[in-house]
Amino acid sequence: MRDNILDRRFEGKAIKLRLIGIEEPLEGVVDEVSKYEIGIRTPRGPVVVFRHSIAHIEVSQTDLHGFSSEELEDVIITSEMTGAGVEVVLSDKTRIDGKLSKISRYEIGVRAGDRALVIPKSAISYIIFQEVET
Repeated sequence: MRDNILDRRFEGKAIKLRLIGIEEPLEGVVDEVSKYEIGIRTPRGPVVVFRHSIAHIEVSQTDLHGFSSEELEDVIITSEMTGAGVEVVLSDKTRIDGKLSKISRYEIGVRAGDRALVIPKSAISYIIFQEVET
């Protein structure tokens, strides 16, 4: 079972991080990834970001390809829900509309228009699932 969507596979890739309580996004290239931290190279120098401070991470559409098939225990949001339309409401009141595409123990992946976002579950207040018309 994968703990995080953003893992070592992202090393060398460009990302844009929105941090809780900070207006300007932090952009850079992923240098190193651990369970609780992400090291990125920025124009200002190397930066270590603690995962608990992340509101969401914008990644390339190709980096969030396919759908998750991870089996999760003791959760309501499971792999059967991938592809569902969602409205994700973050703790800072930001609302993100899109399709649920990946799920891990600590993060979800959402395709929102032309963006692909990795959102830590710790930054989410709630998720509204769009009802499917039958």
